[in-house]
Amino acid sequence: MCVVAAKYIDGVGWVAVKNRDRNYKPIIKLRKSFRQNIERLYIWDMKTKYTEGVNEFGVGIISASVMVKEDENEAKQTKRKKKEQALRNGTYYAPDGKKIRTALLEKTVDKALKKVIDLKVPGNTLIFDKERCFLVEGAFLLDDDGVKTDNYEYKKIEIKKDEIVVRTNHGVLLPHAGYQDGPTPEEKLKRKSTLIRRDKVIKALEKATTSREVLDAVSITDDENPQLNPLRLDTSRGAMRTTGQILIEPGERVLHYRPIWSEVFFDIDKINHNQEKTTFEISSLRKLMTFREFFNSYKK
Repeated sequence: MCVVAAKYIDGVGWVAVKNRDRNYKPIIKLRKSFRQNIERLYIWDMKTKYTEGVNEFGVGIISASVMVKEDENEAKQTKRKKKEQALRNGTYYAPDGKKIRTALLEKTVDKALKKVIDLKVPGNTLIFDKERCFLVEGAFLLDDDGVKTDNYEYKKIEIKKDEIVVRTNHGVLLPHAGYQDGPTPEEKLKRKSTLIRRDKVIKALEKATTSREVLDAVSITDDENPQLNPLRLDTSRGAMRTTGQILIEPGERVLHYRPIWSEVFFDIDKINHNQEKTTFEISSLRKLMTFREFFNSYKK
């Protein structure tokens, strides 16, 4: 479960940010690829091989899930699929991460947008560069038993420079996608969470005038129930918690990563070579660590 948001900042261009929520502690590697002679910089989840990032042309992609049952069970499903793939002497790659990496091979935001749709990327996906930002809400339809089918549907819109865009884990253009208000207390809480987190970020993002303030807008922790905060500092066993934050400034072709509950690996000399076109920066989490219990959990 995640939050994605974007706002156009005068003098900077579009700035996009994501809180990446997982129920496992990921190992993140910052990677560069030069396949097809196109430079791509992205986060790489070592467990699932899921990726998001920016390329040398300033095209960025981030996404929040609306296929929520699959997302909650991602680590467990990945482990099973890896075993199945190993029996076939291959390597398993999370399909959505692979699709995003493929879309990041495109040189323009229009072509990346088309690729995201052609590859049927599910989720609330932002595709953007310095001057333009698009939202694609995509989802696979479920059958009567709640099982995912191969039927994909989507809606897309371009976000104007005087607008903001925020999405969590429910569809707005596709209202049936993501968390719904079901009969059980758990379903009601998840629906409440996705709505409240979105509304909090919208309110904060309206006031943002710098890239830092865009990041601050998704870093709210004001509710005693961590599941109702955009930044989830939740130490409950099996809970969805924010493992890291991504901020992309496509005008500068820079990707910032702030680890919250994750291990991060990178070779700064290789990843920020002065002859290359994209740049990685790691952000401090000192300001965020206000809960001693969560800090102790993070150190473990």
